[in-house]
Amino acid sequence: MLSRREINMLTRKSLPVVIALSIAMLLGVADMAFAAKVTYEDAWARCKKFVDVLPRDAQSQRYSRGAACMHKYGYKL
Repeated sequence: MLSRREINMLTRKSLPVVIALSIAMLLGVADMAFAAKVTYEDAWARCKKFVDVLPRDAQSQRYSRGAACMHKYGYKL
């Protein structure tokens, strides 16, 4: 059986962890909610503008940047 002192110590040590996890969960849910509102065509149009900044000869960088951008909106290439 834990004493009252041990319970207080455990509570004080675990409180920052619980707060950090709660904030992380809220940010993750908000990001997923934003990504669900954008259609595939809208996401592609936004990402194409983002990718077209790179020169044409940087194909691997363009593909990586485009894939990361589409992933941000919740789509996989």
